[in-house]
Amino acid sequence: MSTAQEFAAAVTVEELDRDPYPIYARLRSEAPVCLVPAVGLWFVTRWADVEEAATRPEVFAARVDPSPLERTMGGESILLLDGAPQKRLRTMLDPSLRPRVVEATTPNLIEPLVAELLDGLAGRDAAELMSEYFEPVSVLGLGRVLGLGHLDGDTLRRWFHGLAEGAINFEDDPAKWAISDAVNAEIDVELAPVFERVATILPTLKVILLGGMQEPGHAAGSTLVGLLESRQIRAVTDDLTLVRDAIEEGLRWVSPIGTQTRRTLTDAGLGGVSVPAGANLGLLVSSANRDEDVWGPTADAFDLFRPRRNHAAFGFGPHFCSGHHFSRVQMRIALTRLLERFPGLRLDPDRPPVFDGWEFRAPQNLHVLLDG
Repeated sequence: MSTAQEFAAAVTVEELDRDPYPIYARLRSEAPVCLVPAVGLWFVTRWADVEEAATRPEVFAARVDPSPLERTMGGESILLLDGAPQKRLRTMLDPSLRPRVVEATTPNLIEPLVAELLDGLAGRDAAELMSEYFEPVSVLGLGRVLGLGHLDGDTLRRWFHGLAEGAINFEDDPAKWAISDAVNAEIDVELAPVFERVATILPTLKVILLGGMQEPGHAAGSTLVGLLESRQIRAVTDDLTLVRDAIEEGLRWVSPIGTQTRRTLTDAGLGGVSVPAGANLGLLVSSANRDEDVWGPTADAFDLFRPRRNHAAFGFGPHFCSGHHFSRVQMRIALTRLLERFPGLRLDPDRPPVFDGWEFRAPQNLHVLLDG
């Protein structure tokens, strides 16, 4: 066993949750496709290999086995399908998520919500923006889109965190299953009357709940941390049109959803490595987004003025995220209005942001001072 393989064999879930990026960097350099036993996945860490596997469903299938996602969602969702079945479900979702439709409808839903939350911060010296602003914007915004406007933000945030515990439980932790199973039972009771005619797509609706509630709020929080820590925030407050560029760099810098999973249908070569049939792969879009061969030697840094190119935060291939534009619009509105209202906000030096997670990664807290 090589030194790099020994390193991969010793990686723990706790290390990945704390900060996966140094691990990914070493694997990109020494073992870009390798088995990480702690999560039962072959990690694919380089941009070119991630893109190849994500765009060849005839070799790398979407449905993995065992699948924590399938158990969590209570059945086969759009993320586990390929070919015609996946296209049929996607056809149901795509019309309402087209950029022109999103731009016409989303601001009317999100702007009042953002204004209400910002009014709640007015007159205060400090705030914790993940729990008090970014996550509520994300979960309540999607809730209104799905006809769940009667549910409060705390309930929807709890749903998200419960679903996430199961969806990323590659290590088969019973404690995580207990949390996920309890939340799923609650969701089933709540959604059955709302979506009784489409029970067969309930697992896909749960995927939308998880991704749609998580990605916008967490990516917006990471983006703000990047702007504040890099001291590039002033450029954005001086020219709010730069919010769009900041969001794209934030999505690249800390990808809120880190992985697309696949399963080899046959023995396959990938990145110069022979991967056996039946292997489960973790296509690490988060690692691809920091691949030095693509992004240069400063790939680990947040850089608002980095030359623009497509990032991988929304995935590759047929499973590229349908809701990418909806997420971007939510983030754009949330960040723009926040910086308009509090142009002098800054990190609380006594309570710095702490990131956590490898499959879902975001600041666990974002304490800021609002004066100025």
